Amino acid sequence: TQIIGNEEISIGYTASAEIKGKEEIPYVATSQGTVTVVNAKNGDQVNSGQLIIAIDNQTARSSAVAANSDYQAARINYEKYAMLYNKRLVTETEYLQAKTNYDSARANLQIANDASAKTSIRTALPGVIADLNIKEHQEVSAGVSLFTLVDDSEMQIEVGVPAATVSKISIGSTAKIKIDEIQKEVEGKVTEISGAADTVTRQFIVKIRIPNQNKELKKGMYGTVSINTGIEQGVIVPKEAIVIRGIEKVIYIVENGKSKAIVVKITNQNEKYASIEATGIKKGMEIIIEGQNVIQDGEKIKKIN
Repeated sequence: TQIIGNEEISIGYTASAEIKGKEEIPYVATSQGTVTVVNAKNGDQVNSGQLIIAIDNQTARSSAVAANSDYQAARINYEKYAMLYNKRLVTETEYLQAKTNYDSARANLQIANDASAKTSIRTALPGVIADLNIKEHQEVSAGVSLFTLVDDSEMQIEVGVPAATVSKISIGSTAKIKIDEIQKEVEGKVTEISGAADTVTRQFIVKIRIPNQNKELKKGMYGTVSINTGIEQGVIVPKEAIVIRGIEKVIYIVENGKSKAIVVKITNQNEKYASIEATGIKKGMEIIIEGQNVIQDGEKIKKIN
Protein backbone atom coordinates (compact mmCIF):
# COMPACT_ATOMS: atom_id res chain seq x y z
CA THR A 1 0.00 0.00 0.00
CA GLN A 2 0.91 3.66 -0.21
CA ILE A 3 -0.20 6.61 1.90
CA ILE A 4 -2.20 9.26 0.05
CA GLY A 5 -1.11 12.84 0.58
CA ASN A 6 -1.92 16.17 -1.03
CA GLU A 7 0.92 16.85 -3.42
CA GLU A 8 2.21 19.44 -5.84
CA ILE A 9 3.82 17.80 -8.83
CA SER A 10 4.29 18.51 -12.54
CA ILE A 11 3.14 15.33 -14.26
CA GLY A 12 2.35 16.68 -17.75
CA TYR A 13 -0.01 15.04 -20.22
CA THR A 14 1.12 12.00 -22.23
CA ALA A 15 -0.24 10.66 -25.53
CA SER A 16 1.10 8.97 -28.66
CA ALA A 17 0.63 9.79 -32.33
CA GLU A 18 2.22 9.66 -35.77
CA ILE A 19 4.71 12.34 -36.79
CA LYS A 20 3.90 14.38 -39.90
CA GLY A 21 5.54 17.15 -41.87
CA LYS A 22 4.83 20.77 -40.99
CA GLU A 23 2.92 20.84 -44.26
CA GLU A 24 1.93 17.94 -46.50
CA ILE A 25 0.76 18.85 -50.00
CA PRO A 26 -0.96 16.16 -52.07
CA TYR A 27 -0.41 16.34 -55.85
CA VAL A 28 -2.98 14.84 -58.21
CA ALA A 29 -3.15 14.50 -61.97
CA THR A 30 -5.14 17.37 -63.47
CA SER A 31 -5.64 15.61 -66.81
CA GLN A 32 -5.51 12.13 -68.25
CA GLY A 33 -2.57 10.84 -70.26
CA THR A 34 0.60 8.78 -70.27
CA VAL A 35 3.33 9.38 -67.69
CA THR A 36 6.51 10.23 -69.62
CA VAL A 37 8.76 11.44 -66.79
CA VAL A 38 9.17 10.40 -63.16
CA ASN A 39 11.98 12.55 -61.87
CA ALA A 40 12.14 11.52 -58.20
CA LYS A 41 11.61 8.66 -55.77
CA ASN A 42 10.25 8.43 -52.25
CA GLY A 43 12.57 10.05 -49.73
CA ASP A 44 14.23 12.42 -52.22
CA GLN A 45 14.81 16.01 -51.10
CA VAL A 46 13.58 18.34 -53.84
CA ASN A 47 13.68 22.07 -54.53
CA SER A 48 10.85 24.49 -55.19
CA GLY A 49 9.75 24.41 -58.84
CA GLN A 50 11.41 21.07 -59.57
CA LEU A 51 9.77 18.90 -62.25
CA ILE A 52 8.66 15.63 -60.65
CA ILE A 53 6.20 14.08 -63.11
CA ALA A 54 5.29 14.84 -66.74
CA ILE A 55 2.12 13.52 -68.33
CA ASP A 56 1.62 13.44 -72.10
CA ASN A 57 -1.95 14.52 -72.77
CA GLN A 58 -2.36 14.31 -76.55
CA THR A 59 -5.72 16.07 -76.46
CA ALA A 60 -4.33 19.03 -74.51
CA ARG A 61 -1.26 19.17 -76.76
CA SER A 62 -3.38 19.10 -79.92
CA SER A 63 -5.71 21.77 -78.51
CA ALA A 64 -2.74 24.03 -77.76
CA VAL A 65 -1.41 23.62 -81.32
CA ALA A 66 -4.84 24.36 -82.82
CA ALA A 67 -5.38 27.34 -80.51
CA ASN A 68 -2.00 28.77 -81.50
CA SER A 69 -2.86 28.42 -85.19
CA ASP A 70 -6.20 30.21 -84.65
CA TYR A 71 -4.46 32.92 -82.65
CA GLN A 72 -1.86 33.58 -85.35
CA ALA A 73 -4.55 33.84 -88.03
CA ALA A 74 -6.67 36.17 -85.88
CA ARG A 75 -3.63 38.32 -85.05
CA ILE A 76 -2.70 38.76 -88.74
CA ASN A 77 -6.30 39.57 -89.63
CA TYR A 78 -6.59 42.09 -86.79
CA GLU A 79 -3.35 43.85 -87.77
CA LYS A 80 -4.62 44.08 -91.39
CA TYR A 81 -7.97 45.55 -90.34
CA ALA A 82 -6.28 47.94 -87.91
CA MET A 83 -4.15 49.30 -90.73
CA LEU A 84 -7.15 49.56 -93.08
CA TYR A 85 -9.26 51.24 -90.39
CA ASN A 86 -6.56 53.85 -89.80
CA LYS A 87 -6.77 54.65 -93.53
CA ARG A 88 -10.58 54.70 -93.31
CA LEU A 89 -10.81 51.81 -95.82
CA VAL A 90 -13.00 49.60 -93.56
CA THR A 91 -15.84 50.42 -91.21
CA GLU A 92 -15.49 50.63 -87.45
CA THR A 93 -17.80 47.61 -87.14
CA GLU A 94 -15.49 45.48 -89.31
CA TYR A 95 -12.45 46.66 -87.34
CA LEU A 96 -14.09 45.90 -83.96
CA GLN A 97 -15.18 42.45 -85.15
CA ALA A 98 -11.56 41.65 -86.11
CA LYS A 99 -10.38 42.91 -82.72
CA THR A 100 -13.00 40.81 -80.89
CA ASN A 101 -11.91 37.69 -82.83
CA TYR A 102 -8.28 38.45 -81.96
CA ASP A 103 -8.99 38.93 -78.24
CA SER A 104 -11.04 35.72 -78.15
CA ALA A 105 -8.31 33.71 -79.91
CA ARG A 106 -5.68 35.07 -77.51
CA ALA A 107 -7.79 34.07 -74.47
CA ASN A 108 -8.40 30.58 -75.91
CA LEU A 109 -4.66 30.17 -76.50
CA GLN A 110 -3.93 31.07 -72.88
CA ILE A 111 -6.47 28.51 -71.67
CA ALA A 112 -5.06 25.82 -73.97
CA ASN A 113 -1.48 26.57 -72.90
CA ASP A 114 -2.48 26.45 -69.22
CA ALA A 115 -4.12 23.05 -69.74
CA SER A 116 -1.03 21.79 -71.52
CA ALA A 117 1.29 23.17 -68.81
CA LYS A 118 -0.66 21.34 -66.10
CA THR A 119 0.71 18.09 -67.48
CA SER A 120 4.09 19.12 -66.00
CA ILE A 121 3.89 18.61 -62.23
CA ARG A 122 6.33 20.83 -60.34
CA THR A 123 6.83 21.29 -56.61
CA ALA A 124 5.47 24.39 -54.92
CA LEU A 125 8.13 24.47 -52.21
CA PRO A 126 11.22 22.55 -51.01
CA GLY A 127 10.58 19.28 -49.22
CA VAL A 128 10.76 15.51 -49.39
CA ILE A 129 8.80 13.21 -51.71
CA ALA A 130 6.44 10.63 -50.18
CA ASP A 131 3.60 8.33 -51.34
CA LEU A 132 4.91 8.25 -54.94
CA ASN A 133 3.69 5.07 -56.65
CA ILE A 134 3.53 6.25 -60.28
CA LYS A 135 5.78 4.70 -62.96
CA GLU A 136 6.81 5.84 -66.42
CA HIS A 137 4.50 4.77 -69.30
CA GLN A 138 1.62 4.38 -66.82
CA GLU A 139 -1.78 5.64 -67.95
CA VAL A 140 -3.39 8.01 -65.44
CA SER A 141 -6.71 9.81 -65.29
CA ALA A 142 -7.57 13.21 -63.85
CA GLY A 143 -7.78 13.16 -60.05
CA VAL A 144 -5.37 10.25 -59.53
CA SER A 145 -2.98 10.76 -56.59
CA LEU A 146 0.61 11.22 -57.80
CA PHE A 147 2.68 11.95 -54.68
CA THR A 148 2.83 13.98 -51.47
CA LEU A 149 5.32 16.79 -50.87
CA VAL A 150 6.33 16.90 -47.21
CA ASP A 151 7.76 20.12 -45.79
CA ASP A 152 10.20 18.53 -43.34
CA SER A 153 11.97 21.74 -42.26
CA GLU A 154 9.87 21.21 -39.14
CA MET A 155 7.75 18.24 -38.17
CA GLN A 156 4.39 18.15 -36.43
CA ILE A 157 2.55 15.81 -34.13
CA GLU A 158 -1.13 16.06 -33.20
CA VAL A 159 -2.60 14.57 -30.04
CA GLY A 160 -6.07 14.52 -28.52
CA VAL A 161 -6.39 16.08 -25.08
CA PRO A 162 -9.46 15.74 -22.80
CA ALA A 163 -11.41 18.81 -21.72
CA ALA A 164 -10.23 18.52 -18.12
CA THR A 165 -6.61 18.90 -19.26
CA VAL A 166 -6.69 21.18 -22.30
CA SER A 167 -7.12 24.30 -20.14
CA LYS A 168 -3.73 23.53 -18.56
CA ILE A 169 -2.01 23.73 -21.96
CA SER A 170 -1.28 26.98 -23.79
CA ILE A 171 0.38 28.11 -27.02
CA GLY A 172 4.13 27.89 -26.43
CA SER A 173 3.92 25.11 -23.83
CA THR A 174 6.92 22.82 -24.09
CA ALA A 175 6.63 19.14 -24.96
CA LYS A 176 9.02 16.23 -24.90
CA ILE A 177 8.62 13.70 -27.71
CA LYS A 178 10.16 10.24 -27.35
CA ILE A 179 10.73 8.64 -30.76
CA ASP A 180 11.45 4.91 -30.63
CA GLU A 181 12.63 4.58 -34.25
CA ILE A 182 15.67 6.76 -33.58
CA GLN A 183 15.83 6.05 -29.83
CA LYS A 184 15.86 9.73 -29.06
CA GLU A 185 13.87 12.32 -27.15
CA VAL A 186 13.37 15.72 -28.78
CA GLU A 187 11.66 18.91 -27.67
CA GLY A 188 8.84 20.78 -29.34
CA LYS A 189 6.34 23.53 -28.64
CA VAL A 190 2.56 23.74 -28.78
CA THR A 191 1.58 25.89 -31.78
CA GLU A 192 -2.16 25.28 -32.04
CA ILE A 193 -5.05 24.21 -29.80
CA SER A 194 -8.43 23.47 -31.37
CA GLY A 195 -11.28 25.62 -30.14
CA ALA A 196 -13.82 22.80 -30.18
CA ALA A 197 -13.74 19.14 -29.21
CA ASP A 198 -13.86 16.38 -31.81
CA THR A 199 -17.48 15.22 -32.09
CA VAL A 200 -16.49 11.55 -31.83
CA THR A 201 -13.63 11.44 -29.29
CA ARG A 202 -14.69 14.56 -27.34
CA GLN A 203 -11.03 15.53 -27.22
CA PHE A 204 -9.31 18.74 -28.29
CA ILE A 205 -6.57 18.48 -30.92
CA VAL A 206 -3.25 19.99 -29.85
CA LYS A 207 -0.55 20.50 -32.50
CA ILE A 208 3.13 20.49 -31.59
CA ARG A 209 5.97 21.62 -33.87
CA ILE A 210 9.35 19.89 -33.67
CA PRO A 211 12.59 21.31 -35.13
CA ASN A 212 14.16 19.07 -37.75
CA GLN A 213 17.37 20.76 -38.89
CA ASN A 214 19.26 17.52 -39.54
CA LYS A 215 16.23 15.84 -41.23
CA GLU A 216 16.39 12.77 -38.97
CA LEU A 217 12.66 12.91 -38.25
CA LYS A 218 10.59 11.27 -40.99
CA LYS A 219 6.90 11.26 -41.86
CA GLY A 220 5.28 8.17 -40.34
CA MET A 221 7.54 7.83 -37.31
CA TYR A 222 5.71 7.38 -34.01
CA GLY A 223 6.18 9.61 -31.01
CA THR A 224 5.12 9.59 -27.38
CA VAL A 225 4.41 13.16 -26.32
CA SER A 226 4.61 14.57 -22.81
CA ILE A 227 3.23 18.12 -22.67
CA ASN A 228 4.09 20.37 -19.75
CA THR A 229 0.85 21.23 -17.93
CA GLY A 230 2.37 23.05 -14.97
CA ILE A 231 2.06 22.13 -11.32
CA GLU A 232 -0.82 19.83 -10.35
CA GLN A 233 -2.31 20.55 -6.93
CA GLY A 234 -4.35 17.77 -5.42
CA VAL A 235 -4.32 14.00 -5.21
CA ILE A 236 -1.63 12.28 -7.25
CA VAL A 237 -1.61 8.47 -7.41
CA PRO A 238 0.39 5.87 -9.33
CA LYS A 239 -1.46 4.96 -12.53
CA GLU A 240 -1.10 1.29 -11.65
CA ALA A 241 -3.45 1.85 -8.69
CA ILE A 242 -6.35 2.77 -11.00
CA VAL A 243 -8.53 -0.18 -12.06
CA ILE A 244 -11.21 -0.28 -14.77
CA ARG A 245 -14.48 -1.69 -13.48
CA GLY A 246 -17.07 -1.65 -16.25
CA ILE A 247 -17.38 1.96 -17.38
CA GLU A 248 -15.84 3.34 -14.18
CA LYS A 249 -12.32 3.89 -12.95
CA VAL A 250 -11.72 3.02 -9.29
CA ILE A 251 -8.97 2.86 -6.72
CA TYR A 252 -8.97 0.64 -3.66
CA ILE A 253 -8.12 2.00 -0.23
CA VAL A 254 -7.76 0.16 3.06
CA GLU A 255 -10.49 1.02 5.58
CA ASN A 256 -10.92 -0.90 8.86
CA GLY A 257 -8.79 -3.71 7.48
CA LYS A 258 -10.93 -4.13 4.35
CA SER A 259 -10.72 -2.92 0.78
CA LYS A 260 -12.99 -0.09 -0.28
CA ALA A 261 -13.55 0.89 -3.90
CA ILE A 262 -13.70 4.61 -4.67
CA VAL A 263 -14.75 5.86 -8.10
CA VAL A 264 -12.29 8.42 -9.43
CA LYS A 265 -12.03 10.85 -12.32
CA ILE A 266 -8.63 11.32 -13.94
CA THR A 267 -7.92 15.01 -14.52
CA ASN A 268 -4.40 14.56 -15.88
CA GLN A 269 -1.84 11.81 -16.34
CA ASN A 270 1.54 10.81 -17.66
CA GLU A 271 3.20 7.43 -18.05
CA LYS A 272 3.53 6.86 -14.27
CA TYR A 273 1.17 9.12 -12.34
CA ALA A 274 -2.37 10.45 -12.52
CA SER A 275 -4.06 13.42 -10.91
CA ILE A 276 -7.53 12.39 -9.69
CA GLU A 277 -10.74 13.78 -8.29
CA ALA A 278 -12.99 11.65 -6.07
CA THR A 279 -15.52 11.94 -3.29
CA GLY A 280 -14.21 10.61 0.01
CA ILE A 281 -10.49 10.81 -0.74
CA LYS A 282 -8.59 12.17 2.26
CA LYS A 283 -4.97 12.69 3.15
CA GLY A 284 -3.50 9.78 5.07
CA MET A 285 -5.59 7.03 3.46
CA GLU A 286 -3.82 3.85 2.35
CA ILE A 287 -4.14 3.11 -1.36
CA ILE A 288 -3.61 -0.44 -2.64
CA ILE A 289 -0.96 -0.65 -5.36
CA GLU A 290 -0.43 -4.43 -5.43
CA GLY A 291 -3.15 -6.98 -6.18
CA GLN A 292 -5.65 -4.23 -6.98
CA ASN A 293 -6.68 -5.89 -10.24
CA VAL A 294 -8.05 -9.01 -8.51
CA ILE A 295 -9.32 -7.59 -5.24
CA GLN A 296 -13.03 -7.07 -4.56
CA ASP A 297 -14.80 -4.30 -2.67
CA GLY A 298 -15.10 -5.16 1.01
CA GLU A 299 -12.50 -7.91 0.89
CA LYS A 300 -10.40 -8.37 4.03
CA ILE A 301 -6.86 -7.14 3.55
CA LYS A 302 -3.85 -8.95 4.87
CA LYS A 303 -0.63 -7.02 4.70
CA ILE A 304 2.52 -8.90 3.83
CA ASN A 305 5.75 -7.36 5.05
